Parts: sequence; structure tokens; C-alpha cells
Amino acid sequence: MVFPFARVSISTRRKLVSILLAVTIFALLAGLVTLAEGHSPIFGVLNAIVAGTGVGLFEQFYVQGRRGRWMRNAHPLLSIAVYTIVVAALFFLAINLSHALLHSFYPVPVPYDRLPLILPVVLILSVIGIVVMRAVHFIGIETLFHLMIGTYHRPVVEQKVLVFLDINNSTALAERLGALKIKSLVGKFLFDISKPITDSGGEIYLYKGDGLIAVWDWHEAMRNDKILRAIDAVFAAVRWEQNRYVAQFGVVPSFRIGVHGGDVVVSEQGDTKRSIGIYGSTINIASRMEEAAKAHGVACAISGDVAQALSGSAGRLRQIGVDKIKGISAEIPIFEYRETEPGGASTHRRWRLGGRGRARTARAL
Repeated sequence: MVFPFARVSISTRRKLVSILLAVTIFALLAGLVTLAEGHSPIFGVLNAIVAGTGVGLFEQFYVQGRRGRWMRNAHPLLSIAVYTIVVAALFFLAINLSHALLHSFYPVPVPYDRLPLILPVVLILSVIGIVVMRAVHFIGIETLFHLMIGTYHRPVVEQKVLVFLDINNSTALAERLGALKIKSLVGKFLFDISKPITDSGGEIYLYKGDGLIAVWDWHEAMRNDKILRAIDAVFAAVRWEQNRYVAQFGVVPSFRIGVHGGDVVVSEQGDTKRSIGIYGSTINIASRMEEAAKAHGVACAISGDVAQALSGSAGRLRQIGVDKIKGISAEIPIFEYRETEPGGASTHRRWRLGGRGRARTARAL
């Protein structure tokens, strides 16, 4: 028997878990503050529900949304300070609302006279809650969960789709912009493309130099061609920010993508900074697809295994060659993926990979 929640996408489950995490943390904190007031536990329950839900919705629909990107990209101390003010405002809203709703049963005044005692407690507990929530997001909710319950304490074979993504001509860009400015450009670029990946059900496996490796569960990636929609979203995110790139750096970074999927071995690795590692030929072939994109001068190269599994990709995939992988007897077909732009049309996008001078500034043609 298949239950309805089993069909909920990974991205939706992540949003629900994110909301639940924020609700749980700040509901507990609101309850503790209410107990410090010395009021009936019913006030604590209502305050916890209102404040916790308010923070959960604020986290998911503002902080993790497009409007909240400035908070995610801000200095941690500034972000924590702003978040603390919001949490404190929501908590005092909860206090007033709970007293208004329960006045008929518990005719007690709002404890404004105890604000000098309550306010420091609210601020301290808010900062603790925000730091915990940010730490969980930095590590990754799923990664932390799997590490805690030991899902991959022993190696497990799973089907994954891996995406390798790198900026084109980063060395030439570094020479042109300088060390600090190229680091700022790469940092902005990785920040811009990460959210479209995670919103599409992917997970950032590793940030590496001027690119990243992302990973999807195979079935999630193939559901309604979600992996292709994620690639479209990545290109769209960079287009959305292109004016800011030009203003800050004088160039819009172009990039290439390689995609392959299949069986991988997933296992815990390390001790003091333990993480979850992915091993096997699949990750090597995905890396070769990214190299193939560079060699063929295309924006995105997808292996034949992934291309054949996609359901609605007709007209957007074109075979451009085959690749012989060392240690693998069979040749790997390589397909170019033509990005779907907002109007719905497929585009044949090539990048200037050679030449001299300005030809290496990674401007899209």
C-alpha cells in the first residue's frame, strides 16, 4: 500500500521539515519564557504555537525566499541581529494575542511591568535558537539526520544523479579581476545557483573551487524531468542577477554543466569533521561529462543513461558524441541539453572557450 505522503517531493518535504524545525525550536523557547513570567501553562502553549508558527513561516517564506536572500548573504552577526528583532516582535505579539484570547478565562493583565526581566531572556534564547537553526542549515538537515541515525554508518548502494558545474575560463577571469574580486564573483555565483538546486530537490554535495557538485535521488531527478528544470532554474538565476554581475565585476560568468547518474556507494567518512561521501564510477563519469561540455563548447552535457531515462526531453537533447572512460569497456553517449528559457523555447547556447584577451572573459554569446 502506498500512502499519499510517500508521493510528496523531496523539495516539499524539506520545506515542511524546515518549518517544523523552526516551529519546534521557537515554540520551546516561547514556552520557557512564559514559565519565567509565572503564568498558567495555557499561556505558554498558546504563546508557543503563535511564536513558533510565526518564526517557521518567516524562515521558510521570507528568509529562504528570493526577498530574503539579503539576510542569507549578510554577515552572520547582522543576520542574527535582524532575526532576533523579528523573533522578539513575534513573541510580544504572541503574548498580547494570548492574553486577548484568554482574557475571559484568565483575566490577568499583560505583564508589561516584567519586561525588564523578560526582554533579556527573550533575546538570549532567540539568539540560541537562531544559531542552532543556522547551524542545522549550514550542515544540511538531511545530512545531519543521516549522521545522527547512522543511515550510512556502513556503505549503502543507492541510485543518484550527479551534476558537476564549473565557471568557464576562471583562470583568465582571475587574472583580469584579481584575487579578491574573483573570490567575490565566485562566492556570489555559488550563492545564486545553490537555491535553485535545493528548491528542485537537489543537494549540494561539495563546493569545489569555482564550481560545485550537486546530487539528486535518481527517482526524484527523473520525476517530471526535475533535473532539467533544475538546470533551467540555475541558468535563470544567473540571468536574473546579470545586471548586478556587470555592475560589480564587469562580466557575467558563463559556466558548463556535466550530468550523469547511476549506482553509487554512500558512506560516512572522517571523524572530527564527519561527512557523507559518495564513491564509484558514476561520479567519475559525471566529471567527464563536465569536461565533455568544455571540449564540445556547450553549456550542458548529459550522459546517455540519464538522457534515455528522461521522459519529456524530446527536442532539447542532441547527441554530440561518445566518450571512452578509462576502466569502463562501454562507450558513453554524450548529449547536449538545450536550455528552456522563460518563453518556453529551447536555446542552443554555446560559450566562447578559446581565443585571446576579451574572448576569455566568460561572457555569454
